[in-house]
Amino acid sequence: MSRVAMMLRRLYESPFVRFAVVGGVATAVNYAVYVVLVRCFDDLWPALAYFCAFCVSIVCNFLLSSYFTFRVRPSARRAVQFLTAHLINLVNELVLLEIWLWAGVPKLYAPLCVFLVAFPVNFLMVRFALRGRLKS
Repeated sequence: MSRVAMMLRRLYESPFVRFAVVGGVATAVNYAVYVVLVRCFDDLWPALAYFCAFCVSIVCNFLLSSYFTFRVRPSARRAVQFLTAHLINLVNELVLLEIWLWAGVPKLYAPLCVFLVAFPVNFLMVRFALRGRLKS
């Protein structure tokens, strides 16, 4: 096996890399819904649009995180733990959103700043929720 193939396999085997891929998909869904809501409803409070977008992306995120990222079978117990971790993260993200908006970041771009800051914390919480431990 070539070095490149071995490196790609190692990356694919990394839960953090798989988490980043799934997180990218979930973030894209979240952001797309947020943008649609903000553009279609100009007077909509950005935090409400963010919350609605979160709700849409969470189901996709749970299934992809279970099957692809952490390779566990989805269950009701894991869904509750996953949702709890994400609700904690949602509160964190809503606070960060308000901070970015207060700092003058335009409402269409503020969620992008939020995603960058919240990503590492979210990885640890979701890993713990789905696998019951923080280390491999």
